[in-house]
Amino acid sequence: MKLSPTDRAWFDKVLRAIAAAEVGPSDADLAQAPVLSDWKAAISPGGHIMLWGEVTDHPLLGTTSITTSQLIAIDAEAGWARTASRWYRLGRSIEALEAELAESLNGKKSNADAIRFTLPGFMNVDDPALLAQLLSEYITRVREIDAADRASSGQDM
Repeated sequence: MKLSPTDRAWFDKVLRAIAAAEVGPSDADLAQAPVLSDWKAAISPGGHIMLWGEVTDHPLLGTTSITTSQLIAIDAEAGWARTASRWYRLGRSIEALEAELAESLNGKKSNADAIRFTLPGFMNVDDPALLAQLLSEYITRVREIDAADRASSGQDM
């Protein structure tokens, strides 16, 4: 398998993001990272795992609604996510917003299922274990493609 120069550049970018995610973010990484609030993991129509939500202080987009680049890793408890492009600090999740809205409308947390946000054309990933599995499978596949490309190019791993 021989990747095109454009695909090779993408895979190199993703491999750098994977390496960064495996180490985890530094305090400086998070201090410079945009904040993603009311966020949700989803699978795009093209089959890519990403986050969607409201971003603040994005270096290119400012403050707006976004879908991120390919999600590489996420630690919701620690409050961060790594995409192919950058680190994000995670604010309130969309699940927390849904629960707050349901409680304010109905006065009962048990009615939280009545409010669900989705992004048209995208499939939400609600199960953290499934999300972890999908990310692991993606990273494995990226490494396999990288190895095949390097082997076909005669490059060392």
